[in-house]
Amino acid sequence: MVVHCASFGSLWWLRPGNNASDLLRFSSHAAVFNTTGFVSGSRERRLWHIAGVIRINLGMHSNTADPRRLSATSYECDGLERRGEWNRLLLGRRLGQTVEAEKIIHCTRSSVIGRIDFDSSWHCNGIQVLAASALRGEQETLLFAAPGAQLQTDAGDWEVLWDGLAKR
Repeated sequence: MVVHCASFGSLWWLRPGNNASDLLRFSSHAAVFNTTGFVSGSRERRLWHIAGVIRINLGMHSNTADPRRLSATSYECDGLERRGEWNRLLLGRRLGQTVEAEKIIHCTRSSVIGRIDFDSSWHCNGIQVLAASALRGEQETLLFAAPGAQLQTDAGDWEVLWDGLAKR
């Protein structure tokens, strides 16, 4: 499957390789993770109500010092899977810009598109939630969606596009 990453969640962390004496422990033998959450001062809070992460093995990618370089790109992927209580999406090798993607990863924030009422029928069949966090009335949600999929928030109806969401 080909996945296009329009945007990522707010929280990033590095898991180094297992061998403490390995010179590449913090680079090509490490993995980077991304998810939803909130930064409050020096604290990072996940506060998941739907737990999930995106994993990127750094050995498969060059020029990864800045996580922003990982977005607006397409990747090989096996799709969304469950790991215990968590959702996980493992992004494989980076693909060219001309490759057509089957799914889009997009991070939504309630301050931009409004709050999602997860207890209602807020989306069509083409959307899965990878991770979702909430703090003091704010939401951040990582969506794994088909192009053209639709969702509803308290601010209106939205359509998933390659570069983000568009109000309908």
